[in-house]
Formats: sequence, structure tokens, C-alpha cells
Amino acid sequence: MYEQMATSGAPLSIDSAMPLLSLYSFFLMGLLIGAVCLVGIATLPLFFAIIYAISLILKALSNGGSLFFKIALLMFRGLLRSPLRTSLSYLALFVLTAVLACIYTVINFIGIVTTEKDSNFKVIVTEKYTIPSQMPPAYEQRVIDLLGELPKDLQPVNGADDVIAWSFVGGTTDPTNPRPENAIFMFCVDPLKITTMMDGLEKKDLTDSEYAEMQRLTALMKEDYKRIIVSKARLDKMNLKVGQKIKITSLFYKDIVFDFEIIGELPDAKYEGVGFCSREYLDRMLSSFSKSHNNEQHPLADKCVNLIWVRVPKKESYERLAAVVNDPKYFSGPAAKMETASAGIGSFLDAYKDIFFGMKFILCPAMVGIMSLVIANAISISVRERRGEMAVLKVLGFRPVHVMSLILSEAILIGFFAGFMSTFLCWWLLGNVKIQIAFLGAFFVPSIVMLYGTILGMAVAFVGSIGPALSARKIKVSDVFAKVA
Repeated sequence: MYEQMATSGAPLSIDSAMPLLSLYSFFLMGLLIGAVCLVGIATLPLFFAIIYAISLILKALSNGGSLFFKIALLMFRGLLRSPLRTSLSYLALFVLTAVLACIYTVINFIGIVTTEKDSNFKVIVTEKYTIPSQMPPAYEQRVIDLLGELPKDLQPVNGADDVIAWSFVGGTTDPTNPRPENAIFMFCVDPLKITTMMDGLEKKDLTDSEYAEMQRLTALMKEDYKRIIVSKARLDKMNLKVGQKIKITSLFYKDIVFDFEIIGELPDAKYEGVGFCSREYLDRMLSSFSKSHNNEQHPLADKCVNLIWVRVPKKESYERLAAVVNDPKYFSGPAAKMETASAGIGSFLDAYKDIFFGMKFILCPAMVGIMSLVIANAISISVRERRGEMAVLKVLGFRPVHVMSLILSEAILIGFFAGFMSTFLCWWLLGNVKIQIAFLGAFFVPSIVMLYGTILGMAVAFVGSIGPALSARKIKVSDVFAKVA
């Protein structure tokens, strides 16, 4: 290829998209780590308050003469004795577990949406050789007809209602100066299928009140095709409110201007930044274009369907339908293909697989290693500062293994609190902020992350403190008191 470019005189060029995307990803990671550091610093007073409160309780309990409570009190007082070193170790573990919890959440979410299902799953029909996919409107009805030809047990449960065509409509309120602040992207679909075929907007994904409101809004959209539903984030960005009427000049469909009425907002964290409009309106506008241009069709009239989603009851349904759709005899102008939704999303994410690989196998191990070194350094300094205390403990009867266990226990305690508090905040904050990836809806931190984060914090603290603990174990009483003397 390069030889051909050189002989043809074409300039050699390198695609800079992926390096730029990688730099952007690492920039976002830096922002995330910075934000987590600030949150960790903000939680330090709470951490020390908890340690102090527990030490008071243990002090009261140790008055009964219990050796267990006395040793536990010694551990908690050890954390309070060097607040700077304890804070450093806590922050290192807090940042580590919080960042890894976020990375795990994203990877886990991607794993869920790309996992193949065996029943009641969705498949996608797209144009076979062109991106973005652009298919004739007739393909939707053709797919419905093919579904009707399947055996009864392989047909969709709801028939044609389990098929939805997507058309993408993007436009601006200011065609002379289009900017992100005046632009909007919408899914152009059958309104009554929004709450049955759109992931994240089905009954199982919404509260009762949210679902009832979506049912009301989609019914209103069906009554008047000029009505639209938009996410709150997009309305705020465009400085618009529910009830306003807007004129949108299409950026995709040349010479077409839509007159929309905003009738409601999408539920929180559902398709943030976009909206929904009626497919009927697009069809009417394309037909109107033809009438006003001497019956000449709009250039995109036969290319206005971008995706067709079908819900099938069984894997066999998909296999038999895919064999027909992939046959040029049925879909040839243009050729079409059918794949499972998970496979389609996986194909979309293939461009990012190197970034995900780097996050899982380079960034995460590197962070674990760095934080282990930070903890080892902090605890080593603490051990050197407490050599006299360790010597006194040995004089009082503590064996070397007891001293080593004390150091390890203090580190594990820090790991426990840092791991739990960081992952709990991730779980709680992301559960309320509701971050979204593309059109896949908001993702949430699974509650199991709190267990994983706590175990990770304790494990990293243990690994980082092994060296200092072994050093404390070898402290000789005679050497310490000789230096004192």
C-alpha cells in the first residue's frame, strides 16, 4: 500500500485518531485520579474520627482485663500515633481501590452488554458493506414479512411490535452558526415502540412513575407527529424548556426543516444528550420534499433507515432469520446483514480494545505495584520511628511474630477502611450521578464492588507491609537501648 502511495505521488500520512483517543483517555484517567484524591482527602477527618471512636470503645472494653481488646487498642493507637504516615497510606489505597472500581465497572458493563443470550434477545439488521448503515424504509416491512414465515414457535411474541426501525435525525436551531449549544441528535422511531423496544426505557428499566409518564408522552407523540421528547441535559444545554416550539434545520437531510414541540423529558440518565421524534414526521417531510421538487425524491429517501432491531424468542429464530437476511436474493439493494445486539456492540467497541487491554493488563497492575511501594515506604518510615516502641514490646514479652503481626494488622486495617470507604462512595455517587456510555443507557457500580474493593485494599496493604513487618520482627532490644544510652 505504501509503495502504491509513493509511486502515485500521494503524500504519506498516519492516522492520528487512535493516538489522540489514547491521550484523551489518559487525560480523563488523570482527571479521575485527581478527583479521587480530593475526595480521599475530604474523607480523612471521617477516617480518623472512626479510628478514634473505635479506640475509645476498645479502651473501655480493655479495662476488663481482656488481652484481645488491649492488643486491638494498641493497633488502633498505632494508627493515631503517626497521622501523616497513616494518611499517606490511606490515600494511596483509597485512590487505588476507587480507580480500579471505576475501571471494573466499565469493563463489567461492557461484558454484560456484549454477552450472548439464548432467549428473548435483540438482533440488528444493518447495511452490509457501508458505515453508517443506510437502508430503504421497505426493509422494515420485509423483515416483518420474513418473521411471519417462520414457524409459530420461532416468531416474535408480539409480532410486528417486536420490530423497530431507527432513523437518525440531527439538526440545529441556528443553521447559519451551528454549534454544540444549538444542536440536537434524535432517534426517529415509532413512538409506541419506545417503551417496548428501546433498551433502558422498557418497563423493567423504569420506576412505575417513570414508565407511566413515558406511556403518556409516547401516546401524545403518536397523536401529533411534531411532538418530541428530549433529555433534560440536552434541554439545559440548549436553554430550552418543555412546552417550547423549535425549528430544527436538519444536518443529515439537506433542505429539510422540522417544526417540533417539546412535550416532555426523558427519565434521568436515559439517553442523555439526545431526544426522540416520530418516524411519521420524517416520512412526511421526505414526501413533501418530493412534491416541491417536481416529484424528484430526496437523496436520502431510500436511505433513511439506519438500523432495524428485532426481538426474537430463541437463538434458532435468529439463525434462520439471519440466513435469509444475509441472502442477496431478499436484500440486495443494498445488501444487508443481521447480527446479535451483543455482537454489534462488540464490533463497535473493537476500536477501543487496545485501550481496554491497556487498562486491564498495564494500568491496573502498574497502579497496584506503585501503591504497594507507597505503602511500603510509609510503613517503613513508621517502623523506623517506632523502633523504641517495638523494643519495649519485646521487653514486655511480645515475640518477634507478635510484633510482625501488629505491623501487618495496622496496615490491613488501613486497607479495610480505605477500600470500603472508596468503593462505597463510588457505588453511591455513580448510582446517583448515573454516567452513560453512548446510547447504552446509564451504568451503575455493582454492589459486589464494595466487597472486592475492601479485599483489594487489605491485600495490597498486606503485600506493601510485609517488608516493613519483617524489618520490625528483626529489631534487637539491645541495639535499640544501646543507641538510647
